[in-house]
Amino acid sequence: MSLHISENRLFEYLVAYILRNNGYIAGVPRRKLGGRGTQHEIGVIGIDLNNSPFCLNTVLLVAARGQAQSNPTSDMQLVRNLKATLLDLEQTLPPRRELIRDLLDNNRGDLFHRIYGGKRMKETLTVNYVGGVFVSSEFSYPAWEYANAHGIYVVHLPDCIAGKPVHQWYQRIRSSMSKIRDENDKFTLPGLAKKTKKHLDFLNVITFLQRSPEGELKPEHSHDLFTIFNELLRTQDMTPLAKHLQRTALATINGYPVVLEYNLSYKALLDAALTIYERKIRTIKSVVPATTYKPLDVVHLEITSVTPTKDHHVSKFTYQVVQENVPTTIQNLAGAVYIPNTVLDKRSLQRFRLKMPLKAGLSLVCEFSPQQGILLEPQIIER
Repeated sequence: MSLHISENRLFEYLVAYILRNNGYIAGVPRRKLGGRGTQHEIGVIGIDLNNSPFCLNTVLLVAARGQAQSNPTSDMQLVRNLKATLLDLEQTLPPRRELIRDLLDNNRGDLFHRIYGGKRMKETLTVNYVGGVFVSSEFSYPAWEYANAHGIYVVHLPDCIAGKPVHQWYQRIRSSMSKIRDENDKFTLPGLAKKTKKHLDFLNVITFLQRSPEGELKPEHSHDLFTIFNELLRTQDMTPLAKHLQRTALATINGYPVVLEYNLSYKALLDAALTIYERKIRTIKSVVPATTYKPLDVVHLEITSVTPTKDHHVSKFTYQVVQENVPTTIQNLAGAVYIPNTVLDKRSLQRFRLKMPLKAGLSLVCEFSPQQGILLEPQIIER
């Protein structure tokens, strides 16, 4: 029997998985977050520990809306609710700074549990709360403008992953989740089988989803379901999906977050960034002021095509690497980047840069320009 899990919830889990592969300590909290006025239920939270001096740790609150049809009223309400949550949580910042302690070991999950696991009436940490709305279909432009005006980012994810529409992966996930236990209620996934103390909780969640098509999960139940989701993505049947999500990066163009898909391993990008950095250090004295617009730490990429997405305010730019002076590890680099039309103007459309963080203090900077013979029409960036 297939499980009754809403597409929005599965989309939230995909977002959390992507955040985890982009340096965030991301997950589903086991409780509601306590603000000054009330308790707030947040689907996904991402913690960024790579903070610079004079900066607080960033806590990203995610509002996800998958492939549901765009509705100006509901889209605006989604942004307003997230804004109200951010304002209410900011009122709980203590007068004395209570910062997130530096992570001393590799147990990132334990840190997330310590912060968002146990019961708490109000939040006590001094952090920088940021809101992010993740969508994979058209999003109302007035709601988009309202979000940007209040410091809330709208991030567009592709509606096709690993060569299949997202809704097909939803169906496969639901079907696979219903088969993760045998006739004796023993779990067939090795990762879940090891968590003996949580077996009853996992069984309760699966039973609830089989019997209650319209039921709402409590935060602790959604947290357990996300644990099952992560273990499911380790199976061979889900390898294409997991591999594609692992090669989906959150980058920035003019400070605005965009989604970048690439076809190589993360290690290849990291090796390329280190190679470019070393090359820059060796030759920095030979760079004259006239060449500062094209420094040696930029990877040049060619735009091979520009196509619309389901959201007509977002365009899909496919690219491939320029072979001249490219590090050997990324000679076959190619993929796509999804850019809101408001991020580029008529001038930057012909040449723009993207920054992809890889490690603390290390990023890969890419410069995009149209391939010879391809003309990017100004209509692409019209409102």
